[in-house]
Amino acid sequence: MNILMVGNMDETALEGSYKRAFETLNHTVTIFDLERHYQNHVQLGRFGQMIDQYLGVNTWMRKTNRELAVAIRAAQPDLVLVFGNTRVLFSTLAFTRSLGVGKTILIWPDPLTNLHEHVRASANLYDGVATYCAASVPVFQTMGFAKPVWVPLGGDPVLHRYTETVGKHTYDLTFVGAWRPEREHTLDCVAASFPTARIGIWGTDWKRSGSKRLRRLITPHPLRGAACSEVFGQSLLNLNVIDDTCYPAANMRFFEIPVAGGLQLASACPELADTFRHGEHILYFTDEETLCTTIENALTRPHDLHPIRQAGHALISESHTYTHRARQLLADLL
Repeated sequence: MNILMVGNMDETALEGSYKRAFETLNHTVTIFDLERHYQNHVQLGRFGQMIDQYLGVNTWMRKTNRELAVAIRAAQPDLVLVFGNTRVLFSTLAFTRSLGVGKTILIWPDPLTNLHEHVRASANLYDGVATYCAASVPVFQTMGFAKPVWVPLGGDPVLHRYTETVGKHTYDLTFVGAWRPEREHTLDCVAASFPTARIGIWGTDWKRSGSKRLRRLITPHPLRGAACSEVFGQSLLNLNVIDDTCYPAANMRFFEIPVAGGLQLASACPELADTFRHGEHILYFTDEETLCTTIENALTRPHDLHPIRQAGHALISESHTYTHRARQLLADLL
């Protein structure tokens, strides 16, 4: 099958994980990085960048979408996958339909609070939606999208390579992710309750944190790929405070930690709690009390955690990689 993806060419992006998965299944995959093409049309240097950031320039985007339309006509793909809020215009999707090429599917990996109007306006021109959140399926139906199905996020064993960790760890607890108020609150609670614990925090926007306790623990840049996997493997516990707007679904980190061999301590994730079971594949917390109790037990009996770590990795490898997701997407939507 000839597949054209419209999104981000960065190998650490979701598109890269799906590209590797489809190629594993012997499909031919091309990524059209629409934002990179768009930058070729931006005028007025940095001033033009600022104008686009706050206002958007329709002429520049129309020129970029024309390039996408020409690329689709030339490729004649069997399947077009549009990722998230990538700025594919209604007119481009209409042209794609007129060509009579294969199906056009929206891959939706974000909370509904992030859904942009141009995506909503194009609902009836998509042949299906693969949404990461089961609870959003009826919402996409209400918006007019055809055939929405639940395809969760997954683990990428190439991007986040497995590291076997037995015995001593560099960190007692780590967190990798961007700043959010709920994440700062949770980590501040941990730092206050366990002042001697070895804690590390990596991610963007942590300069917004007002916690003096956390300042010395923060490395204010993101971790990706192998660097991220290394931290997961070096940690006794990997904290995953799932964004409030992701509820009740799982975020990317939910799968990235165990596929790399880390042990995850996650906030509530009802959609997958029956699959990733507490004390068997993962550890969950629901409030500050259960969070601190779980951490205390882990610090007291660290050797009891290794079977959970191994079981979590095995479950991801057996059923929850992007190769499994790619198979599901093709089966459910084509």
